[in-house]
Formats: sequence, structure tokens, C-alpha cells
Amino acid sequence: MVDGGLRESSPLILIMTRPIVFFVDDEPNVLQAILRITRREQYQVATFDNPIKALAELAAKEVAVVVADQHMPGMSGTEFLEKVRIQYPSTVRMILSGDAEIGSVLSAINQGKIFHFIMKPCGDDDLKSAINEAVKQHCLISENERLADLTKRQNQELIALNTTLEKRVEQRTRKIKQKESQLKEALKGIISAVALTVETRDPYTAGHQTRVGELACAIAKEMGLSHDQTEGVRLAGVIHDLGKIYVPAEILNRPGKLTHIERELIHVHPQVGFDILKDIHFPWPIAKIVHQHHERMNGKGYPAGLSGEDILLEARIIAVADVVEAMSSHRPYRPAPGIALALEEISSNSGIFYDADVVKSCLKLFAENKITLKGWMG
Repeated sequence: MVDGGLRESSPLILIMTRPIVFFVDDEPNVLQAILRITRREQYQVATFDNPIKALAELAAKEVAVVVADQHMPGMSGTEFLEKVRIQYPSTVRMILSGDAEIGSVLSAINQGKIFHFIMKPCGDDDLKSAINEAVKQHCLISENERLADLTKRQNQELIALNTTLEKRVEQRTRKIKQKESQLKEALKGIISAVALTVETRDPYTAGHQTRVGELACAIAKEMGLSHDQTEGVRLAGVIHDLGKIYVPAEILNRPGKLTHIERELIHVHPQVGFDILKDIHFPWPIAKIVHQHHERMNGKGYPAGLSGEDILLEARIIAVADVVEAMSSHRPYRPAPGIALALEEISSNSGIFYDADVVKSCLKLFAENKITLKGWMG
């Protein structure tokens, strides 16, 4: 179990193919535990007893993940990770702390833009799982940067081609369109990979996002949305709960009533998902849809309290699909209420919580058996 601090380790021999993970803590026994826990992992670990040393080493190495204790002399983990975020934005950041106060958690999320908040003490497997998820996230960030660079190069090539003969311009334009199609498919793959990363932390809701995407897509088609807009709805549904990657799995799956702090932490997930996605240039408003999927027509939703037409239509569609899927599926903390109650919920709150046109289309899908439960919902 990790429950103390750590000291700086002896120098490591860098292997370019292995990701580097930095641990920063001011107590020696945590370092010893970290080195023991991670010695057989596929990444290499460097440990530091203060954040200044870690920052100096970050300047010399490409580091995939930084894990910092929250309470350290001279500089808090949040302050340290804020510096890392500004100077090395591709490095994934995590907090390892025994401080469960909501203020500290939200400060770390909002200021340091952390990927995960790990509570001390935590089990060896939980810690290794969190680090592996962070390494995967770094790979996704690196891939997105590669795609962004590729798009930039393609745009520059297109500008140059404008000065050439019309025939060459037409030929090159066809190639660019083909590349754009490939990039769009790659972005879809990244979305699916990110969704899978979230769901691996929560086996009880595995498939929830995919099913929400399917139902939302069916509703969008029923409402007559364009193919491109419908595809955007599906992809946003597949990734709508991305922000829950910041919420400890034990809170997501805990039976019984949550505390006020735990509820507040869960309510942060649309904002966190937006913060992760807002700088990725999707062909659809994915980040805004994720941000708004818990808003309600009467303004009683979260996180921004939007109402009516101020909520994107795509977000209104996902809000209905999310409720129907959640109420139709089993959770560890409650049995499934069932599809009948789910449809009653959206029907009775049509125009209040949920968009009336979206509800009408959803009810029609089930009434006309255009979408079935077998093999889709638990």
C-alpha cells in the first residue's frame, strides 16, 4: 500500500521505447513502495523528493506522466502540476494525496488540469492501473499532436498548389479529400479509444457510452438530422462521460447514498470532459455537446444551468438517450428500473427536463420497434 513519501532514486538508463513516469513526493517510504510496485512494468520510473529537481529533469527528458503529492514543502502538488501543464502540456498529470477535501480536488482539476486524483492509501493494482491509463492518455495526446501537424502540413501544401496548373490543383484536391477522410476516421478511432479507456475503470457500466451513442444516433435519424450531424451525435454519445475519468471508480460504483462532496465531484465531469476536448478540432461540436449533456430544458441541470434553445440540439438528444439507457441497465448500487419506467420518466418530464421533440422521436422508436432491447441493454 502507498501511504507515505518518497526520495530521489539513483539515475536510470533511458530506453527510448519505454515511457518515463516521474513521481514527486517528500517522504522516503513512498518512493521505496513505488519502486517496488512498478519494477516490472513496461515504463521506467524516476523519483524525486522535491518538485524543483523534477522540473529540472523535465527540461532534459520527454516524460509521459508526472505523479505528485499534494502537500510538499515550498510548493504544493497543484502548483507544481500547473507549471508542468504550462511548460510541458503533453505530459499527463496526476495527484497522489490523502487530502479528500473537495476544494483541493477541484483546485487540482481546474488549475493543474490533472488526469486522475489518486487517494492515499491506495492498492498496488489501483496505482498501477491509474499509471497505465495515464500512459495510454499520453499516447492519445501524442497521436493527436501528430494528426494536427499532419493537417497543418496538408493545408500548407494546398496553399502552394493554388499557384499551379488547374489540373494539378484538381488532382491534389482529390488527394487532400482522401486524407481528410482518413483523418476523420482516425479521429473516430481516437474517440473510441478514449471511451474504452474510461470504461475500463468502471466494468459495471462498460458499454454505456456506446449504447447511448447508438440510441442518440437513432433519435437523430428519426428527427431528420443530416448524416454528418447524426454522426456527430453518435460520436459525442460514445464519449459523453469522458470527464468521469477524473472521478475515483469507488465513488462511481459505490452502493448507497453519496456524500455532498462526492456528488459535487461527479457533477464536475461534464466540465472536465469539455476541458479535455475543447482544443481538439473535431468536425463536430463534440466538446460543447459533452459539456451540455446534463443541462435541462428548465435550467435545472448542470454545470452551467442552460435552458431551452441555449442547449445544443445534439446535447438535448444525448440527455434523453443517457437517461433511457441508464434506467434500462443494471448498476452495482441498484437494479435496473426497466425500459417502461425509463420511457415514463422522459414522457412525464417532456418539455420540463427534456426536449419535447426529442422525447417524441425516442418514444416513437420504441413504439414502432425501430430499436429493440435484446442484445442492447441489460
